[in-house]
Amino acid sequence: MAYEDLDKGFRANWGGNLIVILISLLVALVVWGVLKLSLQYRYVFHYNVELTAPMEGRVFQSTSQDPLAVRGTASGFYLLRHKYFASRKGEALSFRAEPTALRPVPGKEDAFYILTSQIKDRAAEKLDGYLTIDEIVSDTLVFIFPKAFQKKVPVCLKADLSFKPQYMPLDRVSVKPDSILVNGQESIVKTIDSVFTEKISARSLKRSIQGEADIEPIAGVQMSETKIVYHLSVGRYVGRSMELPVEVRGQEEGSRMILVPSSVTITFKEQYGRKRNLSPEDFSAYVDYSQAVSSSSGKAKVLIDKSPAGVYELRVEPAFLDRVVMLPEEGKGPKPEN
Repeated sequence: MAYEDLDKGFRANWGGNLIVILISLLVALVVWGVLKLSLQYRYVFHYNVELTAPMEGRVFQSTSQDPLAVRGTASGFYLLRHKYFASRKGEALSFRAEPTALRPVPGKEDAFYILTSQIKDRAAEKLDGYLTIDEIVSDTLVFIFPKAFQKKVPVCLKADLSFKPQYMPLDRVSVKPDSILVNGQESIVKTIDSVFTEKISARSLKRSIQGEADIEPIAGVQMSETKIVYHLSVGRYVGRSMELPVEVRGQEEGSRMILVPSSVTITFKEQYGRKRNLSPEDFSAYVDYSQAVSSSSGKAKVLIDKSPAGVYELRVEPAFLDRVVMLPEEGKGPKPEN
């Protein structure tokens, strides 16, 4: 009986020790693996390159015919991921290039090549933290850019803006670029007259704003740009008004035009903080004699051709004046004409 109890105890102890040994071996293997993968290894990495180059009359984006071969040093973790996981679908690097950087491949239609020396620095930036590049093995990359129907269209910024009291936009919103190229199927591209950005919103503005906005994609269409930069100057203003005399320009010799009334009132917004007060001499109001004479309504339109910087939303009241034209008669004095 004592022997059987001893045998059971021995087996229990051996089984427990075996589990401990296996767990210890597993932990040691994991630690060893982590240490090995933490080391740096030199290897030739391969990347597909997606290049965007807005060439006129051709598609804007293409993937390299052969991968970019890069010899560099990386951790075992990155090497494992690149070699066994990312390589299944092809790890890609995306770049943008000016069309002038591409050269046609002799004897091969729609084929263009770029020297890898032109993208080396940008490749190093994209791979920074993962890979230290020793050298780029490939010297050129070839891309196929087929011809496509293309059209240049303006970019429209969608904006929902409001301003604090006595603040206003001091100019139109600046958008760069203000137009882009779009290409794709002719039946689709022909219907596109403009492209729109995502909506930008801001409330109670009192300072100038700037930023980036994505251009809304259109199904089946490639665009030469996917983002724009916008800028809007915002400033404080004060409302002003003053009376201006109106002159007649371009009168015929011997004729005379009388305007009723002979002056107008202008109202405008002036940028706050101007060092010198504006006076009527800073503006110029006139009517064109030939336009006034030919007017079927008998009215002369008031025009402003002199206005200082920092003046916005200028209005003229009244905008049209009655006129009396004194025409010369042969051998006599001027003859009135209504």
